[in-house]
Amino acid sequence: MTSLGSFFRAERVKWRKSWLLLTAILAPLCQTGFLAVIFWFSESRIRMFKPGFQFWLELNFAAWNLVIMPVITALVCELSWEQEREARAWNLLLIQPVPHHTHYLVKALGHLVLLLMSLSLLAVLLAFGGFFLRNQPGLLMGPLPLVTFVQFTTYSALALVAVVAFQTWLSMRIPGLWIGLAAAIAGSWFTQRLVGGSALVQLLPWGLAAHMALMFERWRVLPWIYAAGSLLSAGALVALGAFDFTRHHEPRS
Repeated sequence: MTSLGSFFRAERVKWRKSWLLLTAILAPLCQTGFLAVIFWFSESRIRMFKPGFQFWLELNFAAWNLVIMPVITALVCELSWEQEREARAWNLLLIQPVPHHTHYLVKALGHLVLLLMSLSLLAVLLAFGGFFLRNQPGLLMGPLPLVTFVQFTTYSALALVAVVAFQTWLSMRIPGLWIGLAAAIAGSWFTQRLVGGSALVQLLPWGLAAHMALMFERWRVLPWIYAAGSLLSAGALVALGAFDFTRHHEPRS
């Protein structure tokens, strides 16, 4: 555990030397800013979905889970691994007296923490953005639905774990920005098509996130029961990645 903590502190230092942290910050900023502008100038349409604050949360969390989160996860994971490849860091890392899989676990943990930070920033921006939009009376925003806000945020945090686990392994195993992005977009879209068809969709990396599409149908509820299957799938993906990393990455002369 001591080596894991030390390596994670070193991993955080690398965030300031790449686009990782900037990507995690810009994604929620751009999403909330763009949708806030649409809300502000779409008074006649938004008022059909009253209370407006509820719809503000539904739209943003759906956009995050279905599109933004899969894309920025792919970006963060690929940029992170590319940083190591460009620096040719493996010669130094893999000769250290620690199990090789520790390096992989630190990477996966770093990616998860970055994405959780991005989600936290999104939650803060949604709260402030919703209160700002209340200055437009025609939107009928109403008060902050606190229970819904907490539920959506918690659900989104659980949903991103499996996505991070998959993209961390994919970016290590098959490098390439376009490969990662294509897998994220295609995987999320395909999984959304399966929602409602089979409970096994929870085992796909994007399975839990894809169910956020149900929020466009307000009488539906989030399938919290699928969270356990999604986390088990994430654990299996992390184990696969750690084994694959240990097997394929040996110290180079």
